[in-house]
Amino acid sequence: MPASFAPLPAIRPITDLRTQLNDVCAQATETREPVVLTKNGAASYVLIDHDAYDEMSQRARTYLALREAEIEERYRPDTLSAEQSDAKMREIFALWGKDYA
Repeated sequence: MPASFAPLPAIRPITDLRTQLNDVCAQATETREPVVLTKNGAASYVLIDHDAYDEMSQRARTYLALREAEIEERYRPDTLSAEQSDAKMREIFALWGKDYA
C-alpha cells in the first residue's frame, strides 16, 4: 500500500492502559495495527498484537534476505568452473616459471 494511503495510526493516551486495558488490547488485536501510546501528548510507546508483530518481523527478515541476495548477485565476482580455475592457475604458475601440478 502506498504511503499516501496508509491508515493513520491509532493514538491513545497511556492512561488508557490503566483504565481501559482490555479495550486497548482488543483494538490492537482487531486492527492488527500498532497502537501508539502517548505521554503528555508525545508518543512514548507502541503496543502491537503478537501475531501482527510476528508477521511484521517475518516480512522484515524476508526483505533483508532478499536484499542481501540481490546485493550479493550484483557485486560478487563471477564464479569459475574447476577447469577454468585450473587453466588460470597454470597461466599464473607459467608466469612464475613454475610447474602447476
